[in-house]
Amino acid sequence: MGLKSGSYVAIFLGMYFFMGATFAVIMLMDSLEAFLHCVRLHWVEFNNKFYKGDGYMYTAYSFDSLLGK
Repeated sequence: MGLKSGSYVAIFLGMYFFMGATFAVIMLMDSLEAFLHCVRLHWVEFNNKFYKGDGYMYTAYSFDSLLGK
């Protein structure tokens, strides 16, 4: 709307509004990225405390073991 009006004041205010909205979106995305990384690290560290690893040894799949060689 600011560009169609031809008014320098409207163009000036429209550009600052656009730059402010763009900056707000980028800051929100960056904050969300930091928050999710922090939550992921807490989840990984928390679950590591209770992992025992009691199970059976991993053996890779092989056709030789299936064919009896």
